Amino acid sequence: YEATTEQQAIEMVKNELGMDAIILNIKKTQPKGLFAFFRKAKVEVTAAYEDKPVIKEQKSEKEDKTEKDSFNKKLIEKSSQDIKKIAQQQETINELEKKLSDTEILLKQVMQKLTVSSHTVDGPRKYDNAMLQFFYEKLISQGVSAKITEILLQDVENIEDLDNLDINLIVKVVYNRIISILGEPKVLKVHKTEKNYAKNVVFIGPTGVGKTTTIAKLSSQFIFNDKLNVGFITADTYRIAAVEQLKTYADILDSEVGVVYNCDDIIEKINEFKVINDVIFIDTAGRSHKNLENLNELKSFLDVIPDAEVYLVLSITTKYDDLLSIIEAYSKISDFKIIFTKLDETSCLGSVLNICYETGKEISYATNGQNVPDDIDIIRPEKIARDLLGSR
Repeated sequence: YEATTEQQAIEMVKNELGMDAIILNIKKTQPKGLFAFFRKAKVEVTAAYEDKPVIKEQKSEKEDKTEKDSFNKKLIEKSSQDIKKIAQQQETINELEKKLSDTEILLKQVMQKLTVSSHTVDGPRKYDNAMLQFFYEKLISQGVSAKITEILLQDVENIEDLDNLDINLIVKVVYNRIISILGEPKVLKVHKTEKNYAKNVVFIGPTGVGKTTTIAKLSSQFIFNDKLNVGFITADTYRIAAVEQLKTYADILDSEVGVVYNCDDIIEKINEFKVINDVIFIDTAGRSHKNLENLNELKSFLDVIPDAEVYLVLSITTKYDDLLSIIEAYSKISDFKIIFTKLDETSCLGSVLNICYETGKEISYATNGQNVPDDIDIIRPEKIARDLLGSR
């Protein structure tokens, strides 16, 4: 039993185990971890009690069965009311504990790497302070641009007593700065809709980034987890394989696929699909950001789709300069959120941070493999921050 004071803990023992409880041990526990300073010490009491045999009046088999049935019925009713609430509370607790544990692990790993690097630094240095230099090199090695790395370390560099810098302080400052730049991921929200209305979600991007597979992953989650009706429309008629791939996924998911070739087709197909679906995923052909004619054609296509929510799909393995060029080109034809694919094919996530800082675009999902529907998740800024700081 844990409580703030010894008396409170003992009262808890008495209330649950009764006056016959035996106190086996009392100890005071100090809080640990990154936020220990903000938490109070606790008293932990270990207690035990001996079960006493109770002589019960013998009941008939029928009476016993009736009581058991009544108890089971009440138990089921109670469980159905409370289980969802309990699960939600436990999920919140687990998430908080995980964040705290992950941060503590990050601190340990950074300390170990800092100890090693302090003896192996050669060549020109950006910072005289060994810890600042370590973080600078770590972020640069993860693909974070020199400009953004310096911005991340700016608040630390401005601290007056640099010689007595606390590693905990540096990690917290840089970690929180990364989280701030990445921002809150924007998740696609779809609900059961009234008749004759469906949410239109369009996926755009260069060839080969995994748009069709990403559509299959997201739609599977909405179908299986949220029990929504999903329709598919593809305008990627340049690749027969893309149409067949989407049809294969649709067959598995028991959904319909419509193929369109021009703006009139898309309007007609949306009007047809919105009667029976809650959301319509629209796949488009890959467009080179250097081909203005194709981009203008895509813009005309997007302009006729009512209330379109647009996602630009990008491969994280693309060169950073090319990613910026792609985002700039596509920004001229539509507003969008970004989905990153192929995170399993790289160990450097600096481009994600760079793009968020340089473009101000919102991020949403990331894929990390080919498995449908498992290998997709909401982008986790905390995880990216840990990875950038060396917690791998």
